[in-house]
Amino acid sequence: MNKVVLKPKVQKKFSLYCPFTNEKLYNEDSSFEVYEGAGNYLFSICEDCLFVDAGNNEEIESYWKNSALEAIEKFVENHKEENILVIEVQADDTYWYGFLNEDNIELTDEELEKKFIK
Repeated sequence: MNKVVLKPKVQKKFSLYCPFTNEKLYNEDSSFEVYEGAGNYLFSICEDCLFVDAGNNEEIESYWKNSALEAIEKFVENHKEENILVIEVQADDTYWYGFLNEDNIELTDEELEKKFIK
């Protein structure tokens, strides 16, 4: 699984963006919960708050048995042919986001964080 872990500094206001297309995801300022995606967005999950936005993806929701991470791992495993980047954000809660990296863009963790959280 292609996964990066981000531990962002606390910010009062921020927006979230697709790191590959720079399209803005719909979230409230200062919230890591995504209500609607854009760009190459596939899903977001917060295990602690049980918030799930799987981009209308019933498949990943069906894998949620014991933990969000297990559901994500199973989803990615079943889609090996697609280049899925999983971003784990460790803030007050832990959030996971999935993006399709269609063009195999290579970004450092720092570049990814700057493109994803603005």
